[in-house]
Amino acid sequence: MTDYSKTAARADQSLRRKGGIAVLRQVVIGPYDPELGAAPSTTTDYEGTGVKIAYDAENIDGTLIQAGDQKLLLSPLQRNGLPMPQPTTADLVLFGGASYTIKSVGATAPVDVAVLFTLQIRGL
Repeated sequence: MTDYSKTAARADQSLRRKGGIAVLRQVVIGPYDPELGAAPSTTTDYEGTGVKIAYDAENIDGTLIQAGDQKLLLSPLQRNGLPMPQPTTADLVLFGGASYTIKSVGATAPVDVAVLFTLQIRGL
């Protein structure tokens, strides 16, 4: 059986050479608190590495992929070496001083170890 953790580490090293720091921001909203009058939320940032790539013009359909959308190849590892949590469309990405929503998430995970996340991101 192949050790995909080594493949994930190689992907991380490649992205570190070519990319920049990408922060995955996950916001978890808790149950409604009547004393607060709102549902409290907890924000957790995960610092990783990513490479942004523009979509080719023929891929922009104006519906699923809009002009200005970009693809982000995100490392499966955080900068501290821990695994990056699975991104979701409820998360945000901070990259190059800008904030982005995540429109879709793809994970390359041959077994139970992610070796690359591919995100479709849209600027706020």
